[in-house]
Amino acid sequence: MDHIILAPKYRKGKKPVKVRKPSRPLDGINHRLLRDKAAAAPASMPEPVPEDNDPVTREELEAKATELGIPFNGRTSNKKLTSLIETALVQETGG
Repeated sequence: MDHIILAPKYRKGKKPVKVRKPSRPLDGINHRLLRDKAAAAPASMPEPVPEDNDPVTREELEAKATELGIPFNGRTSNKKLTSLIETALVQETGG
């Protein structure tokens, strides 16, 4: 009753099974997989609108301040310049 059960790969009297790898294309891209993904993706999917959550850069602040006619120099901080722009926009829309 003491039988040793061997996995199919190591059975007595059987040759080991060699696992074949898929061939690699010359250009390095498996185009068959790309076609499958493109076919699976819906064609009428709208492109998402990118959200601009990045902080405002110094160049953008300077351009807006120049547009609004706000005087500033190199020593004006970004925080101060932002508050000046916001104040000018509130006065422009409110007054």
